[in-house]
Amino acid sequence: MELNRAVETDEYVKQLFNLQQKLIEYDKIEDKDAIKKTYASKNYDENDLNGEIWQKFPLNPKYLVSNLGRIKFEGKIQHQIEEINPKNGEIKCGYLVLEDQNLRKDYIYNFVAYTFLDKIEGDGYHVHHITNDGDDNSVNNLILLTAAEHSIVHGFKIGNF
Repeated sequence: MELNRAVETDEYVKQLFNLQQKLIEYDKIEDKDAIKKTYASKNYDENDLNGEIWQKFPLNPKYLVSNLGRIKFEGKIQHQIEEINPKNGEIKCGYLVLEDQNLRKDYIYNFVAYTFLDKIEGDGYHVHHITNDGDDNSVNNLILLTAAEHSIVHGFKIGNF
């Protein structure tokens, strides 16, 4: 999904509203743990998944990134875990990282955004999970938003839009 910024203001606001509605729909799902288990099982499957496309990670060609949010390093699928705070051992923010701490320290959604959404380091764009599900890092669930757009979608008020 892409946000078309070259439209009339009313249409642009409608697009942001539609993104916001997807967050509300996801919040209504009662069994989110079942969804998380589905994503976790896919991250351990060594075989390519149906419809999976692999591309070289633009910041390091030793990594391959899948359109479904999976990562290979030197040809081997890398397991993913929720980021843990090293100080207290608690889950930090609910986004996935690579389990192997010797590999690149970054969120899985950033691997996907750099590879499939043409995100550039330091470009100021935020990667937004359309369904608000931080375990679903498939390219179809991610969109690049400005800080202002991201705040609006999540319902926060900020300065000038």
